[in-house]
Amino acid sequence: MGRLQPVALWLACSLCVAQTYADDTQQFITPEGLAQQHELPSLDGSSSLPLNAPAPGTLTLNDAVNRAVTWHPAINEAIGKLAGQSEQVNVAKSKYYPQISAGMNNGYSNSYTDSGFSPSLVLSISQMLYDFGKVSSQVRAESAGVAQEQANVLVSIDNVGHDTSVAMVQVQMWQQMVDIAKEQLDALSAIGHLTQQRNDEGATSMSDVVQTNARIESARSQLIQYQANLDSAQATLMSWLGWNNLNGISNDFPNKLSKSCDIAKPDDRLVPAVLASWAQASVAQANLDYANAQMTPTISLEPQVQHYLNDKYASHEVLDRTQYSAFIKVEMPLYQGGGLTARRNAASHAVEAAQSGVQRTRLDIRQKLMESRSQALGLMGAIQVLQRQEELSAQTRELYQQQYLGLGSRPLLDVLNAEQEVFQARFAQQQTLSQLHQLQLNCLYNSGRLRNAFGLEHRTIQSLEIQP
Repeated sequence: MGRLQPVALWLACSLCVAQTYADDTQQFITPEGLAQQHELPSLDGSSSLPLNAPAPGTLTLNDAVNRAVTWHPAINEAIGKLAGQSEQVNVAKSKYYPQISAGMNNGYSNSYTDSGFSPSLVLSISQMLYDFGKVSSQVRAESAGVAQEQANVLVSIDNVGHDTSVAMVQVQMWQQMVDIAKEQLDALSAIGHLTQQRNDEGATSMSDVVQTNARIESARSQLIQYQANLDSAQATLMSWLGWNNLNGISNDFPNKLSKSCDIAKPDDRLVPAVLASWAQASVAQANLDYANAQMTPTISLEPQVQHYLNDKYASHEVLDRTQYSAFIKVEMPLYQGGGLTARRNAASHAVEAAQSGVQRTRLDIRQKLMESRSQALGLMGAIQVLQRQEELSAQTRELYQQQYLGLGSRPLLDVLNAEQEVFQARFAQQQTLSQLHQLQLNCLYNSGRLRNAFGLEHRTIQSLEIQP
């Protein structure tokens, strides 16, 4: 007992010092401190992203999507999680094999001679013989986790492809809006030159000149605003593509994508989000099986070899320094304070929640698909109306210009209004067409056919082969 007093005194002093140090330590968080404490990859952005890759001469929608999925870190992150989860399956399967451990015992025991110190080397083996499904349920849970991570990779690819294509459609819209705005400015400027000429000849009043110039400045302001929107859309697209510049942007929208909302019967098995939810339900079921197996015995074989390094161990006079033992161990929990039952009940509720989650995901996907389809059908009709409106506005413009220049029976205000009505119809038509294209992309995404539409199947994406 006297030998333990110095050890106890040393432990007490150590605890006091540790408590004093903990009380004196300031608790604060700074971004600089976090960056210095951990080795984080290129937080300053100097070399973290491949922004120097060359952009093609004319970028198409298919080129943009293919470029985005080949480099975007969100997909690589999902692939890394998949690789980690695949190793968890091997971890679970390792419990089928012998568990070998070696170590050294150091300490005092009253069974030793003179209660002395007798260190020993220990080699132990534990081989599970039968566990009523504990290991197998863990393997199934981890395997279902692999399926879930595989689905998450597809979700990541679909998200990157969808968001990139939407950004591309936005650039196409503002690019064409800028072109239309330039045409509007040129048309109003032509009317302005004509009005100034007529005023110089005394055929019209100065108020017509001022009014025309006001319309010209308004059109110029609209052009500047649309150009700013185009610059913003291009910046968003470049962030998805990993480029710091863009050359030409094609305004073409593939015809095969225009029929993406014509789905007779959508198949939820093609939607990665549904597959991920289904895999999560499989994980929950395997965890329930594991919780039930925890309430059953585990039978294992446990041999052990122990070699003492001196002669102070018990019965050293008759026993060799190297001692062997082998046991068939049957172990079963009898009472754990209700923890095992609570774990089983929690796993059962998790299964119910996961199954409901599958149905909720299917319902959400189906609802979004139907909404996109119905809105797309409405916009198709609206585009036809706008096209007819543009044609009628163009005819009205021609008639008003003839009446203003030839007969002088039409005021300049009507001519300006008719001119801008043509371009307003074109602006509205372009915006509606862009909304329709985005809805068609949404249909592809929510039906799980986006990868097929952009040719992302039967190919390797960031070291992972994608199969349909």
